[in-house]
Amino acid sequence: MNKKSAYIIALSTALAFTLFEELKLRPYLFKHHLNIIAGSLPNFLAVVIPFLGYALIKFPLDERKARSVITSFVIGLSLYEICQIWMPQRTFDLKDVIASILGGFFSYLIFYIIDKVKPSTRQQH
Repeated sequence: MNKKSAYIIALSTALAFTLFEELKLRPYLFKHHLNIIAGSLPNFLAVVIPFLGYALIKFPLDERKARSVITSFVIGLSLYEICQIWMPQRTFDLKDVIASILGGFFSYLIFYIIDKVKPSTRQQH
């Protein structure tokens, strides 16, 4: 399996998990009073999924660009969360900012595993 296939599998897995999370897991977590996880999980995934999509579209992606894109997603989501202070019907939640940061670390971990750990047998484009 080449690196591009690994990104396709990672993105497909993240999208499938998001579907499961929205339809089954999140309602279950709210029902069992695990609101911290249930409320912030979408912010975690809101970094992972766009990064994997970007990495797939712009493949191959170097480490500097990957860090830059992940950081941009985390900053953007964090700023949006802060702006919710002034939005009617919205609430700022520090746990959502933390979830976005953790999603950034997880995204980089996925990048590192695919790009650095997986040996390259030939030049892939």
